[in-house]
Amino acid sequence: MCGIVGGTGEPSDAALAAIAHRGPDGRGIVRRGPFWLGHTRLAVIDPTSASDQPFERGGLSLAYNGELWNYRELRATLATLGATFRTSGDTEVVAAALARWGTDALPRFEGMFAIAAILPSGQLLLARDRFGEVPLHVARGPRIDDFHFASEAKGLLAMGIPGSHIQWVEPGRFLVESPAEIGSWVRWYDLPSRVFVGTHEQAASALRPLLERGVEDRAVSDVGACLLLSGGLDSSAVAAMYRPHSRDTEVVAYVAVGEGAEKSRDLRSAREVAESLSIRLREVRVPAPTSSDLSEVVRVIEQTSKAQVEIGWACLKLADAIRGDGWKVVLSGEGSDELWGSYGFSFAGIERVGFRAYREQLFVGQHRKNFARCNKVFMSRGIECRLPFLSTRLVEHSLSMTEEQCANGRTGPDSRKDALRAAVAGLVPDVARRRAKMAFQEGAGLREMAASAVADPARYYRAEHTRIFGGMEP
Repeated sequence: MCGIVGGTGEPSDAALAAIAHRGPDGRGIVRRGPFWLGHTRLAVIDPTSASDQPFERGGLSLAYNGELWNYRELRATLATLGATFRTSGDTEVVAAALARWGTDALPRFEGMFAIAAILPSGQLLLARDRFGEVPLHVARGPRIDDFHFASEAKGLLAMGIPGSHIQWVEPGRFLVESPAEIGSWVRWYDLPSRVFVGTHEQAASALRPLLERGVEDRAVSDVGACLLLSGGLDSSAVAAMYRPHSRDTEVVAYVAVGEGAEKSRDLRSAREVAESLSIRLREVRVPAPTSSDLSEVVRVIEQTSKAQVEIGWACLKLADAIRGDGWKVVLSGEGSDELWGSYGFSFAGIERVGFRAYREQLFVGQHRKNFARCNKVFMSRGIECRLPFLSTRLVEHSLSMTEEQCANGRTGPDSRKDALRAAVAGLVPDVARRRAKMAFQEGAGLREMAASAVADPARYYRAEHTRIFGGMEP
């Protein structure tokens, strides 16, 4: 994971400095024609300088933020077509694939990414991954020579761009911009509309190997990885499946413990799961935030959502502890709840548009909510957060399941995860499999702590966002 900035005009050192936290291991700028690319690197795969960016190959300049899980398979395919490689990392594979296949390479990429590349033709390519795990913002002025992009809005603000001009790039989109012609966004990925045919048992049976593959893919790292463990079903499933793939002798997991929540059910469950799986649990104390602390969370995550800011405060404390212990990669169970519509508030939405459509809308919308918050919080401390539940085949299979296949005839939000519970039976301790869903901010006592810091938290977060980012839409 890294940070990218760029666009037309003169390269901006200030923009690169504004996202330096995303890549403390290196930085670089390249300019070709009217376009420039800036990159700050967090070295995770092939940490040698050979994979520094912007990366040059065959007349293509690449600034790439993310990871490809299938880079070894793509590398082998490209080698059979005559490609040679000088590095062991995924960055060169992305460059070689784009040079070989152009935008047709994007559907071949299994990973999380935001890509900026100046192609051999002199055109600028921007692309974002299927589900929006990696953030990407753009700003276009009235002239063709006034177009900029950045991993975080802070990078664009540092270029003097008003917040009201900043927009999100939607997931699964790409743009090809020419020096003399404004490009249009093209959708390169759509969720398939297929429906799984089979029983609850068959749906659950198909789910387990897909999650195992998602975890195995995200375990690949040249610098090791740790875990987030709340004691719930999702993080416990990731922890149990990660254990055989860890490159470290000891697996370490982190749990947030809010002030006054030392006896919470979350913490008790996390301790039991860690003990059962022989994982060392690091309990991270989360103090009550001040108003300044909450303002800092708004600045980091660039959002106003009450839930995201409060979760973000605990995640910042987790990130501080993880980075302090020397880790650069952490695996999380986020993204699962949206696949099943397992929140209590989901009922009205499901009644309105249906089980499948509601979950799709909820999941896709996370590119500006949970996924963005997770990315920006941990990257603010130079940590890459990986989400195994966002494995493409896992997402597609989960969303293809009917409510009957998910819940096995039961009713209520908690029942919609019954297929996942069945899939991890015998692997995840019963204390986690049987737990009812509890919002993270509730289990860690975050709501009460935020309410004690400011009188009207939701209003305060909106006001701080406006103060920091101007008219930018959160």
